[in-house]
Amino acid sequence: MLKFFSNFYTTNKQSAFTLAEVLITLAIIGVVAALTIPNLVMKYKEKATVTKVQKAYSVINSAYKMALANNGELSTWGFTNNSSIEEDEEGNSYLAGDTIKNINILWNTIGKHLNIVDKCMPEQSNCYRPETLYNLNLEDCNTEVDKLSFLTLNDGTTILGGWIENFSCNNKNDMCGDFAIDINGIRNLPNAKGRDIFYFKIYPDRIVPMGEDPEEFNAFDKSCNRVNSTVSSSHIGYGCTAWVVEKGNMDYLHCDDLSWTGKQKCSE
Repeated sequence: MLKFFSNFYTTNKQSAFTLAEVLITLAIIGVVAALTIPNLVMKYKEKATVTKVQKAYSVINSAYKMALANNGELSTWGFTNNSSIEEDEEGNSYLAGDTIKNINILWNTIGKHLNIVDKCMPEQSNCYRPETLYNLNLEDCNTEVDKLSFLTLNDGTTILGGWIENFSCNNKNDMCGDFAIDINGIRNLPNAKGRDIFYFKIYPDRIVPMGEDPEEFNAFDKSCNRVNSTVSSSHIGYGCTAWVVEKGNMDYLHCDDLSWTGKQKCSE
């Protein structure tokens, strides 16, 4: 009997973590998290941007095609050739001729097929416009924003600009104009080309992301490189749109040796 009850008094030593070991483990986990989480967040944000650009492109391209179906060829929309940006005697630029009229025709016609919730047209004073826009390297582009139009859609996307360059373009490969979008709205930074602002070209039958054609002035290899761009500072970032839409990444923000027909990701 005494032997039986004595088993209850037997002490068994079990292994356990010391406080020092727990603290060391937590420290290691913290270091790993600090190294990996920012990268995961960055990749998530870039993927979200890619998705937004692709969606906005699809929406605006569809609206443009519906406008063409309802109103006929672009050259019949009522644009005039009297459109330009000129300078006064003091060197200040201004929209000359029918430039504002032509911009209004463009967006009033396409806008019927878009959910526009806010509009700020060129030289309109009683509406919001940013102080400036930035290039891919976050450098001030010294953009005259009062010369731009800003149309905000119900999903928060802002359409910027809208310039008609060729009023008689009938050939499907003639570029007729261009515009840009800000995928998180013009009220939100960084307002930078290739980061949240992306450019598109207007053709007689479609909208095309800027940057794919190697011969164009703002081709990807020429204007979407942080250190090796061959365009003026204000144009750095113009050619990133085609890459985002077709390649599906923003790796040009992290390495400088990508090429439209060559290396497609920094990890390659």
